Amino acid sequence: MIDAVIIDDEKRGISALKSLLKDYCPDINLIGDGSSVETGLKLIHSTNPELVFLDIEMPDGTGFDLLEQVPEKKFHVIFTTAHDHYALRAIKFSALDYLLKPISIIDLKTAIEKVKTSSVDSAFQDNINMLIKNLSSSGGKAPEKIAIPTGNGHIFVAVNDIIRFEAEGSYTYIFLTNKEKITVSRTLKEFEGFVDEDEFVRIHHSHLINIKHVKHYIKGSGGYVIMDDGSKAEVSVRKKEEFLRKMHIH
Repeated sequence: MIDAVIIDDEKRGISALKSLLKDYCPDINLIGDGSSVETGLKLIHSTNPELVFLDIEMPDGTGFDLLEQVPEKKFHVIFTTAHDHYALRAIKFSALDYLLKPISIIDLKTAIEKVKTSSVDSAFQDNINMLIKNLSSSGGKAPEKIAIPTGNGHIFVAVNDIIRFEAEGSYTYIFLTNKEKITVSRTLKEFEGFVDEDEFVRIHHSHLINIKHVKHYIKGSGGYVIMDDGSKAEVSVRKKEEFLRKMHIH
């Protein structure tokens, strides 16, 4: 059994999650709930839970404020929120889980399974710290760093160091300024949904590029770009207009 608490300022949200956990997640043992940052902190200190379901926006602060006030985070965190906005990008790219309200049974089960098969270690602490840093320093923009999943855990990569993404089936290759190439078992569309659309542009079904690292554009029906690392990427006819607009080419 996994001892868990819910911290959410909406009573309906707490009741709904309690009901789902009771009916579909028998491995979860609920040991308490709180409705604010203040009561949530007291609850965590008094119960030492293994898992915290944490709402993002509460009357006296946010779930991120709460985490900053817990020196040793010896518990898993699953964020819960009704708001699909920038914070969710930062959460996902910090390799942390969230549930969008109304909570899906499938999503809940998936998140619980991840908790059951992972540990709260130094890597988890790093992910939390990176999330907080991204949120505090970004002013609502895309994260400064993202956690790239690998077979051994996660690699933290500065977004500005990413030259381009290239898709091949269900895999994505990430090319960095230090000449490193990372292979990730995620689709290009997933990355497209989280990087800053002012800095990255999808120029082809296989290419998502950082416009800061475009060195040359060679004209053609669609044309192609040469990036700072010397690599080439085709611009599709369908994506050409958007690319030229982003590059301020008339």
